[in-house]
Amino acid sequence: MRDSIATERYLDRYIEPGLPSPPAGSRWRHVVVIPAYREPSALLERLAHLRADDGRVLAVLVLNRPDSDADDSANDELRALIGDRKIQSIGDGADLLVIDTERTTGPLPASRGVGLARKIGCDLAFSWIARGTLESRWICSTDADATLPPDYFDRLAGIAPAASAAVFPFVHEGGPDQQVNAATALYELRLHHYVLGLEYADSPYAWHALGSCLAVDAAAYAHCRGFPKRSGAEDFYLLNKLSKLGPIARPSGRCIRIDARESTRVPFGTGPAVSAILSAEPIGNAPVFDHPDTFRALKSVISVHRELGDGAQQHVRHLLRDAGLESALADASADALEAVGIDECLRHCQKYGDNPARFSRHFHAWFDAFRTLKFLHALRDAGWESQPLENLGTLQPVLWPGCTALDDRDLLLQSTAKHWGWSLQPPHTPE
Repeated sequence: MRDSIATERYLDRYIEPGLPSPPAGSRWRHVVVIPAYREPSALLERLAHLRADDGRVLAVLVLNRPDSDADDSANDELRALIGDRKIQSIGDGADLLVIDTERTTGPLPASRGVGLARKIGCDLAFSWIARGTLESRWICSTDADATLPPDYFDRLAGIAPAASAAVFPFVHEGGPDQQVNAATALYELRLHHYVLGLEYADSPYAWHALGSCLAVDAAAYAHCRGFPKRSGAEDFYLLNKLSKLGPIARPSGRCIRIDARESTRVPFGTGPAVSAILSAEPIGNAPVFDHPDTFRALKSVISVHRELGDGAQQHVRHLLRDAGLESALADASADALEAVGIDECLRHCQKYGDNPARFSRHFHAWFDAFRTLKFLHALRDAGWESQPLENLGTLQPVLWPGCTALDDRDLLLQSTAKHWGWSLQPPHTPE
């Protein structure tokens, strides 16, 4: 009942206007949404390989251009190949639907960027799921520089019914520019190190946030009112909301393969981060990894959260010291908690958390992925600065699973992938 009400409310109040209706009599099993801006024609070759064992796949391509780019020919290379047909077959198992936002509404506001592009495509998928044209409950999201593994859609069947979303394994695939490859590999390790740190701290928000690797349950999509219309981090903010509705599944198996490349399409994220790493001399010395002490502090906060009581600063400091933090880190952690509003959190938890389980549930709903990030950033700004890779071997805790050879980035990636059950094998290669 709640899901049907949320669906009707979303269709009535929050869905983007002007979306096409499904063709009469058409049905697809799966859907995947891909925003595209200044992408080469090779994208269509990627999409032609989409398939699923249990039915046809609909690829929704959202052509878009931000109003900060005055070049109205930015997407002409793809347009020339796509032609005028709105839906067309692109392979044995897939069809392509094109939403050309430039042609229908003009350039998108730069401040809304890729988030709005994703929302337009995912709103169409949601609408067609509600009408029964799309059979799967999953709205899949990826990017133009990503290649999905052959069993991608088949793995959706193994995700628990309670999950609100799934984040698939990924690996960046090197190209001709070795410097870009090295910088991208370092940034990928930084993403993994952050999630490993959250795992170490027993945070319920230990997942990667990449729009290229995301599948969202349609009912949960309605409850959280769709993709945030932001020019960056739209995937993070959506997952933060979804995680309060149900678990974020983390399937194992083959990785989505993402091209290693510089990009200025978004204000922050992989592309800009790679560019920043490239400016370091040498690249390996770029301080991109959160200081391990910040995760130690987070672990202590989570371990004593039920005992925080009235949140008085001195009480919090004593609790964190008793949990094993040195005085300086305990004091900085207490200050960081105050900065993110721990007093408000604890008042709420005491009011509604009438038993330990309910107290914890309310605490983690408030101290969510966003406030966790703010807490870690506050410690960074208080003196626990980001570190280069080579320093992580001398700091505790060492978060890399089963590997201490920090000078071998490939080995770090392999050991981390093994830890999560990810397969780094290229597509179509036997396991």
